[in-house]
Amino acid sequence: MRINGERSLKSLNMKWLVLLAVADVLAVLFFVAPELVKGASLTQVSIGRVLTTTAMPVVVLLIVNVVPHNVKSALVYWKPLGVLPGAEAFTRYGPADPRIDMVALKKNVGTLPTDPTEQNSKWYKLYKQVPNEPEVAEAHKLFLLYRDMAVMSLALVVLVPAALLVVGAASPALWLAVGLFALQFLVTALSGRWSGIRFVCNVLAVHSARRVTTPKASAIKQPAT
Repeated sequence: MRINGERSLKSLNMKWLVLLAVADVLAVLFFVAPELVKGASLTQVSIGRVLTTTAMPVVVLLIVNVVPHNVKSALVYWKPLGVLPGAEAFTRYGPADPRIDMVALKKNVGTLPTDPTEQNSKWYKLYKQVPNEPEVAEAHKLFLLYRDMAVMSLALVVLVPAALLVVGAASPALWLAVGLFALQFLVTALSGRWSGIRFVCNVLAVHSARRVTTPKASAIKQPAT
């Protein structure tokens, strides 16, 4: 299957983001603050289910799309703003990957920069030549998925305890919610980081294995990862 652009990849990931959000709601209701659902009538449960199903995609979209992509990368890599996945492509990630022959890579793609901004720019141009290679597309998809999960998890660290406080949940539930979503953020952020590194390396591995020719009509735009 041919996948065109980050927007299509994010659309494919949307169902997983919504499923995570629904699982988070259920975890809060049944494990963190079960007193909120005790005594609820069947009608109230049904209304809550409908509201969750219809509103959850909107809530997820608002949370993950309101954060700029450079902030998302900073949250995943725990580095200053402006640090994008390819910033250490040729000085750190490529040499550390046994699949990548750096001599062959240089022969196939030309000079390998060392400046972080130039590295990301060069790497992105290489990516745009092979976006539909199966290993590249899959790694890109996972990077975007875990990155958005991390953003959503960090937002829930604040939003869920605040909501529980408003509805009068017990104090232990507030701290349990903070711990739960902080752990979820840690796991998803690390998963996003490793997926991002894999994404970078998969692009370099393709270019190190063969010289990729780019159609003359193709246009290369600046990254939106």
